[in-house]
Amino acid sequence: MDFALTDKQNMLIAQVKELCENEIHPYFTSHKTNNREFDLWPIRLLGELNLVCPTIPQEYGGLGLDIFTTALVIEEIAACWPGLAAVIDTNLHAVQPLLLAGTHEQKEKFLPLLTGPNAGLASFALTETSGGSDINAMQTYVEKVNKCFVVNGSKEYVLNAPLANFITLFATTNQEKKKSSLRCFIIPRDTKGIKIEKYYNIAALDYAQLAKLVFDEACLENESIIKEDELYSGYLLLSQTFDIGRVLVGATSVGIAKAAYEIAKDYANERVQFRRPIKKHQAVAHDLVDMATKIQMARLMTWQACWLIDQGEDYTIASAMAKYSASQIAQEVTLKASDILASRAYERGTFIEQLSRDARVLSTIEGTNNIQKNIIASLLL
Repeated sequence: MDFALTDKQNMLIAQVKELCENEIHPYFTSHKTNNREFDLWPIRLLGELNLVCPTIPQEYGGLGLDIFTTALVIEEIAACWPGLAAVIDTNLHAVQPLLLAGTHEQKEKFLPLLTGPNAGLASFALTETSGGSDINAMQTYVEKVNKCFVVNGSKEYVLNAPLANFITLFATTNQEKKKSSLRCFIIPRDTKGIKIEKYYNIAALDYAQLAKLVFDEACLENESIIKEDELYSGYLLLSQTFDIGRVLVGATSVGIAKAAYEIAKDYANERVQFRRPIKKHQAVAHDLVDMATKIQMARLMTWQACWLIDQGEDYTIASAMAKYSASQIAQEVTLKASDILASRAYERGTFIEQLSRDARVLSTIEGTNNIQKNIIASLLL
């Protein structure tokens, strides 16, 4: 494995970092957001670099970035503002089933909607009240009626739902055999019978919008379904989508940890106690060493998983390990950073306070960390 960055990668990351530091981060720190307000301006800035969904192939208007390069971009965006990284991660998650198993016609219809300066957003609808990780508890049901698929049910905590151009939906077609009958549908957001029942106001990922979607006799065209073939059943398609999505959560975790570490390091250099900067005190210095070392561990595990994906190797266990370890490290690093900043870390509205809340949610999304342990154990033991 060679993780030396190419000139193109270095140039792209420098562009993203400059954009984040000079425009996006100052915007977020001066504008308070909530779950009913969504300013597209940060999305438009990323759209100028075609980074709203960078894995989309060039033939459909995207950059066609590999997963490793995409993870580099996500790390920088997450270090700037994690909620924005969550919005981009959701786009990447929503298009993955299309990239893996969609037809040319489906890709041609939906992928260009997320590219270029005016790129839109997409949603990924899976979690329900009765079942998140438990697919067999899924209640959203799709029935073939004449020339369309009729959907009934609801999905919770759907990121990007209020502004999505399309929704990637996983639902069952057999209420007795839910796992084996799982299917994926790509649905225009304005499809009749789909409505938002409520907005969620969560204590993390400011800027990202989450909503509950209700499907009431929603009629989907035959072209909406991503059909099974010899490579992909609905469940396998979902599993591989998650396997790839987990490395992006790993990259988001690294970005959050990196931002917290930089804040703590700068403060330790400026804060004077007993006539010297606190970074000169061994206890603080050792904490900073632990933080820097763990961040590099998380980054390398994430990069290894990305490399395996891009090489077409088996990456399931690597992606689960990357997500599990990186999200844990993000929580540990933000906690240590808060200890170094002391009372200043708990002032509402400060970036370090925001990072601490954002780090906490990472152990839940893309499959809880206990689920990651189950996956790892099933492949190791």
